[in-house]
Order: sequence, then structure tokens, then C-alpha cells
Amino acid sequence: MLHRYRFLALLVGVSLLGTACRHTSTPLAEAPAPQKPTNTGLEYAPDMYHSIPLEPYSQYVNKEYFPGGYNAYYQEAYGNGGNAQAPVAGTVARGKMDYYFAIPMSNEGYEAAAALVNPLPNDDATRAEGKRLYTLYCIQCHGEKGDGNGSIPTAGKFPNPPSYSGDQLKNLPEGKAFYSITYGKNLMGSHASQLNPTERWQVIRYVQTFQRQGQAAPAAAATATK
Repeated sequence: MLHRYRFLALLVGVSLLGTACRHTSTPLAEAPAPQKPTNTGLEYAPDMYHSIPLEPYSQYVNKEYFPGGYNAYYQEAYGNGGNAQAPVAGTVARGKMDYYFAIPMSNEGYEAAAALVNPLPNDDATRAEGKRLYTLYCIQCHGEKGDGNGSIPTAGKFPNPPSYSGDQLKNLPEGKAFYSITYGKNLMGSHASQLNPTERWQVIRYVQTFQRQGQAAPAAAATATK
């Protein structure tokens, strides 16, 4: 008899649980809030869903930290509703000073970049790493020999970029090359997300090997005519 009562109690519990989890056939427009499909019912172990630390891209209301409501607080203070806020103007994140580029993206900035000097030594190790990075990120357009005959322009997807040894780029200042990698130039997009500042200078050291070929050609021709 005791087992029978236990079994009946179990059936009642399962029945009640099923009723609590099942939506009725009441039309959505007429259903009270607890019966709407968007209502998930009670939350068990909410800390497993609602992070106690403030997550960067969350927008839930945290009344403990923002009594007026999360979104309302940030809308009023910053004009947006995200935890991740822009850094204070003029500040640089710890360890990211190399990423700070004071030259603006403009025609004037491009000309001003000519004064930048490559801080890396022009040695075999720097050029070797520059070649590795060039092969990963640049060869597709600029070509293995830096002549602009990469696989992408060769396939007719984009016009061929100018050769590094040609008249247009053989005397390009390294600072302007750094600017172009950072911001992009003409059809070339920015590679700042692929190459950190040190890697950009390494690529430039390797590209200078192509530029020197163009610079040496006129000198060789002049010597041959004497």
C-alpha cells in the first residue's frame, strides 16, 4: 500500500511538472504573461547564466551596481548600452604603446609619415622574418618578386599593384610604407589587424630589398654607358 501511495504521488508530481512546463492552447494575444512562449518560468541556479562580473558585451540590468537600471545608466552617461566602453581620450592600454600612431589618416598624415624611421636593424634576421610575413600577407597581390604579379591580380580580380622596384615605389620612404600598412592605401586595405607595429617594420625591411633593385638599375645603366 505504501508503495502505491508513493507511485501515485510520483504521478501527481510528474503531472504537475508537465502542466507547469506546457503552454496552454490559449491564443498568444490573449494569454497572460506567464503562459507566453517567451516566458521561461523560474530560473534555477541563475548564477550559471547571469555572470556576477560585468561581461564586456552584456546588456542585462544589474541593479546592485546600477540602481537606476543598466541600460538607463549607460544611455544617460555614455549614450550607449554596452559594458565595453571606449577608453579615455589620449590614453593607451598598458603594454600597447607601440600601437599608438599619432599620425592621422589623411593626405597630410601620409606626407608627414615620410619622417618616420624604421627602428629595426637592417640585418639578416629582420629581413628573414619580414620575408616570412610578406609571404603570408603580401605576396598574394605584390608577388614573390615584389613586381605586382601576385596570384590575385594575375587572376584578374584587381589591377596589378606597382612594382617595388619601379619608378613609383623604389624611392618610397619607409615611413610612408608603414602608414600604408597601418591605414591602407588606394585599393590596399589596412593590415593593422594582421601585422603588429614591429611586424610592419620587418616587412618593410624585406620590401626594401626589392626597392634597392630598382635604385641600382639606373646606376648600373649609367656605368655601362661610360
